[in-house]
Amino acid sequence: MSRGVRWSPLGAVALLCCRPAGDPSPAPASTEAGPYRPFLERKAAHLTTLREDGPSPGRYDEGFVPEGATVVRYRSGEHELLAWLFLPATAEAGPVPGLLYCHGSFSLGPKDAEALRPLVDAGLAVLAPALRGENGNPGRLELLYGEVDDAIAAAQWLAARPEVDAEHLYAVGHSIGGGVVAMLALHPEAPVRLTASVGGIYVPQTFQRWSRSEANAGLVRFDPFDPAEGTLRTLGPNLRDLAHPHHAYIGDEDTWFHPNAAAVEADARRFGVPFTLERVPGDHMSCLAPALERFVARIEADLE
Repeated sequence: MSRGVRWSPLGAVALLCCRPAGDPSPAPASTEAGPYRPFLERKAAHLTTLREDGPSPGRYDEGFVPEGATVVRYRSGEHELLAWLFLPATAEAGPVPGLLYCHGSFSLGPKDAEALRPLVDAGLAVLAPALRGENGNPGRLELLYGEVDDAIAAAQWLAARPEVDAEHLYAVGHSIGGGVVAMLALHPEAPVRLTASVGGIYVPQTFQRWSRSEANAGLVRFDPFDPAEGTLRTLGPNLRDLAHPHHAYIGDEDTWFHPNAAAVEADARRFGVPFTLERVPGDHMSCLAPALERFVARIEADLE
């Protein structure tokens, strides 16, 4: 059982969710009352209670390895976890910039490999990790909690690779993976220069809506009405502790996320922190390609 997690034996049905269903009405990003306590302090003091001890509901093809990828293992706490490493041809000449990619759909699959090929072609060493409870990995679905620790561990593993320029490491995620990277941006120990999410800005009210949804209730294995649980899984209430710049991409047609992102953007302006929001063409799925193309352009500008 992972550190900081308590499990209680209340069953729930695990259901796959890529684009969450829910009430698209605006929700404020900040929900905390009273004096502000730093995010890392609150997370260290909190013990989340999971109502189901089970893996991610994401489907995966056991043994599948995409063309051009090497299966590697990285350690996160007590777990040894699977990841795919893609190296560009330019890595033979010396260290290249690195990119951590966190997938959506609660599992790593062939569509992720397809999405990553332009990034590898752009000269980036890309690590696509499966997180705890995914793709046969040990661990359980915690939903934007322990998975963030895994993403940090994966970034640290990538930074230590001889093929990678550790001074130029970046992170991006799509959908629930975008939520993971948004939370990673709060951690100074993550060795990244820039972070980005694509359709991945959630607010505490997200989990309350999911818990009432037939399609998504099985994903919420903690008490979504406990304020601490929601605020420790979302970027907005913790913006004051942003440790790495974060750029959020939202599809023009991905309207579910528009009020979430707008609420966080408003708080970012109020606090003067490096969070920016950009709309790109497409819905929740089709916006990924243009968003990644624009993020690569940001990386290239950072490398100049």
